[in-house]
Amino acid sequence: MAQGQTQPTPEQMQKAMLQQAQVMSVMFDLRKSKLGFDETISAIKSGAEKRGWTVGAVQDMQAQMQAAGAKDAKRMKIIQLCPAGANDKVSKAGGGKTPPLPCRATVFDGKDGKLYVMRMNLSNLAKTLPGELGKAMAEVGAEEEALYKNIVE
Repeated sequence: MAQGQTQPTPEQMQKAMLQQAQVMSVMFDLRKSKLGFDETISAIKSGAEKRGWTVGAVQDMQAQMQAAGAKDAKRMKIIQLCPAGANDKVSKAGGGKTPPLPCRATVFDGKDGKLYVMRMNLSNLAKTLPGELGKAMAEVGAEEEALYKNIVE
């Protein structure tokens, strides 16, 4: 810590952590899966393929964490998938100044023993964006909501 700075109080730390949790809850969509682990992965992949989405690799993060020495790593897989034309639509609406969408979903066992699906909440993000960019992002968000409708609570 730099000279002259004081360490934050426990109350300040708790307030900062609460603010961070609030930002995360707006940015990310975290929901319990209605299905088992493998069934959730299959339902996401097959649903995306039926909609004509690009579906990429599935990363086994549990295996990677165990290889890195984590002895209690829970099941976690990341599915790379993106609605067809979504990045082009958002890029065009943003005048070519928007970053690519984070096209992935994470399926994992929570500490509470329940199974979760987490992804960026594009519908919420759309509400913060102006004009055509917000409209394009809302359309992509609606497409994602349709995919996950029968998979998550």
